[in-house]
Amino acid sequence: MTFNYRGIVKLPALLAMALAVLGLPNLNAQSADSSGNGLLKGTFAFRHVAVQALDTNYNPTEVTATYGIIIFDGLGDYTVNATVVDNTANPVSQPLNVTGAYAIGSNGTGFIANPLYPNDSFDLIIGAVSQGVFTGSSTESYGEQYVLNDIFVAIPLGPNLANASFKTAYRTGVLDFAGGDSSAIKNALFELTPNGSGGFGTISLTGQASNQTATNISQSISGATYNFTGDGSASLSVPLPSGVSFTDALFTGNKTMFQSADGNFILGWTASGYDIFFGVKALTVPAEMSTAQGLYFNAGLQDSIHDFGTDSYYGSLSLTGDSNGDGIAHQRTNAVTPAFDFGSDDYIVLNPDGTTGGGDSLGYIYGFGVGGSAYVGIGNQGTFALVVGLHAATFAGPGVFLNPIGVVNSASYQPITASLALGELITLYGTGLSDVTLSTPGGQAFPTSLGDVSVTIDGFKCPINYVSPTQLSVVVPFELASVRSVYANIQVTNNGTTSNVVQMYYQDTAPGAFSQNQNGIGFAAAEHAASGQPLDSGNPAQPGEYISLYLTGLGTVTPAVPDGALGPTGPFSTVDVWTNDELTVQFNDYGTNSVGNQGVIQFAGLAPGLAGLYQINVQVPSGVLTSNAIYVEFVTDEADVLEVQIPYGSGSGFAAPQNEHAQLRVADHIKTMRTRLHQLSAHRAKVNNPVARCAAVGQFGSSRDCNK
Repeated sequence: MTFNYRGIVKLPALLAMALAVLGLPNLNAQSADSSGNGLLKGTFAFRHVAVQALDTNYNPTEVTATYGIIIFDGLGDYTVNATVVDNTANPVSQPLNVTGAYAIGSNGTGFIANPLYPNDSFDLIIGAVSQGVFTGSSTESYGEQYVLNDIFVAIPLGPNLANASFKTAYRTGVLDFAGGDSSAIKNALFELTPNGSGGFGTISLTGQASNQTATNISQSISGATYNFTGDGSASLSVPLPSGVSFTDALFTGNKTMFQSADGNFILGWTASGYDIFFGVKALTVPAEMSTAQGLYFNAGLQDSIHDFGTDSYYGSLSLTGDSNGDGIAHQRTNAVTPAFDFGSDDYIVLNPDGTTGGGDSLGYIYGFGVGGSAYVGIGNQGTFALVVGLHAATFAGPGVFLNPIGVVNSASYQPITASLALGELITLYGTGLSDVTLSTPGGQAFPTSLGDVSVTIDGFKCPINYVSPTQLSVVVPFELASVRSVYANIQVTNNGTTSNVVQMYYQDTAPGAFSQNQNGIGFAAAEHAASGQPLDSGNPAQPGEYISLYLTGLGTVTPAVPDGALGPTGPFSTVDVWTNDELTVQFNDYGTNSVGNQGVIQFAGLAPGLAGLYQINVQVPSGVLTSNAIYVEFVTDEADVLEVQIPYGSGSGFAAPQNEHAQLRVADHIKTMRTRLHQLSAHRAKVNNPVARCAAVGQFGSSRDCNK
C-alpha cells in the first residue's frame, strides 16, 4: 500500500464534496458549526486503527494503525507528525506528516479530516470532544465495495512525568488485530495499577481471542513495568501471562503509553502492532447504579468473525441511572454504504468496581471511571470490540438558552447525535424557553407560534405542540426539504429574544415509536387495529392480526399537507418511504432465536385526525414467535430503530431487557440493513454510483475509491 497525501482541501470544499456524495445541491446549504473549535486545542497523542479492506464475509484483510502527535490550533486546522503501520504495505512502516481541517460545534460534536486521507471528504472522522478527549469514526466512508471501519482517539498531553508521579489506577480496555487481519483478534478488560516506582501490580485480564475456543478467557500478569522517557510517553514492558504463549496472550510485549493532561485517561499501543488500549481513571468509591448517568459521546470499532463481520460507529449513550440501568443508545453505524442510524434500548447494571458483570443489549462489557465521567467497553461472545465513551459536558447559559445536547426524538428519545428528519416531533430542553406553559388543544393543527414562542430550523418555522420554560415540543417542518443540507440549525425565540443555535445532522427519516411509559422503551403505545383497544398484557397482540403503532420521524407524505396540519381522513397521506418500498416493520423474538419476521404493512402515513403523528397498521406474523413480549423493529433505508416491545400471544409476559441475546440482536440489525440496502441499491443508484461520485469530487483531486 502506498499512501498518496495531497494536502488538505479546506473546509468549504470538504463540505461541498460531502453534499455531492449525498446527491444534494449546495445552494443555501448550511455550514458545519465550528463555534466549538476552541474545545479542541493544543498538543495531543493519538491512535488511529483502521480496517481498510474486508473479505467476502466482511472480516478484515488489511489493517492500518497510526500513532503520533496531532496539534490542533483551536481555529480549525491541525498538523500531524506520526507513523503508519499497514499489514499490506511495503515497507510496513511509513512516516505520516500531514495537515488537515476540523470543525467542532458548540456541544463538542463535529469532525476532523482523516489523517490517512486528509483531502477526502468521504472519510471525515466524525465524533465528539469531551473532557479534552476526541474520539470518532469515519462513518460516512463511501464505496460499493469499500467501507472504512476505524476508531480514532486523541488525548491532550500534559507535562513530562516522572515514574513516581504515575500512581493512579486505570480501568483499561484493549482491542488487538494481532495479525493485521481476522486470524487472531483479541480484546480484554483489566485494571492497570502503577505503584509510583516503575512497576504495576498484578494485571488480571478478562477477554477473548479468535484463535482460542474458550468464550471467556482469564489471564494474570506479574512483573509489568513502566518508564517515562521525558517526551510525555512511557515505555511499558508487559511479560507473558502466567502459563500462556505469546500467540495466546491477550496483552503482552513492549508498548507506548501516554497520560492525559488532567490525569484522567491513558492511551497506548504497540509501535509495530495493530492494537489500541484506552484507560479511564478507576473509581475511588464503590459504584452505584446512579454512577452511570447522563449522556456519553462514544465511538467503537468491532469485528464478529463468525457473524456480521466488521463495523464501526460514532454516537452516544443516554443513561438514566435508575435501578434498572435503563438507557437509550444511538449509533451511526458504518457496516454498509451508505451508513445508517441505529437506535436501541439498553440496560447497564454496574458492579461496585464500576464494571458490568455481563454484556448489555449491544453486547459490550464496560468499565466506568471515577464519578462515571467516562467508560471503556469491550465486546464478548465472539464480537471483538473497543468502545470509548466520554460523559458530555453540562451546559448552561443566560436568557433564552437551548441546551446544545438537549434535543431528542419525542417518541424514541434518540439523543443529540441522531439525525433529524422531516415531520419528526422533537423535544427541546433548556432554560428561559418560554414565559408560560401551554399546549395546543387536541384536534387542532399546531401553530407556528404559541405563548409568544417560535422555533425555527434553518429559518423555517416549526409547528409547536407544547411550550414551557424548560421544555418545548415542535415538529421539523417539511419545507426543510428545499434546503437539502446535511445540517439542521435550531433556534428558539421567546418574546422577541433569540436563543443560541444548536446544530444537528439531517436525513429523510428517523423513525421513533411512542411507548406507554413515554420514555422510548418498554411496551409500545399500540392498539388492536380492528377494535382500537390498547395492547397490554391482558389484551395482547395475536398472531396474524393487524395492530396500529404510533410513530414520528417517517418523513415526507403524499399527498402533502401543511406543516402541523391534522392527518387527513380521506384521502389518507401515506409516507413516501413506504410507497418507495423503503420501510419494513419486523417482529423479533430473540429468546427463541426467531428474528427478522417481517410484518405486512397495511397503512403507513399521517395519523388521521391527529397532528404531528404517524400511524402504521401492520400484521403480526403467524406461527414463528413464541415469547410473550416481542420487539418491534422499524427499518428504513436510513435508520434501524429497535426499542419497543408489544405483549404477544398469551400475554403473561412483560417488557424486559434482552441482554442475554445481545449478539443475536446486534447481528440481526446489521444483517437487516445490509439486506435492505442491497435491495435498494438500484433505487438509490444515482446516490450510490461510484462513477457519479468520482465525477463529483474530480475537481478536488482523485479519490482513492476512483482509483480502485
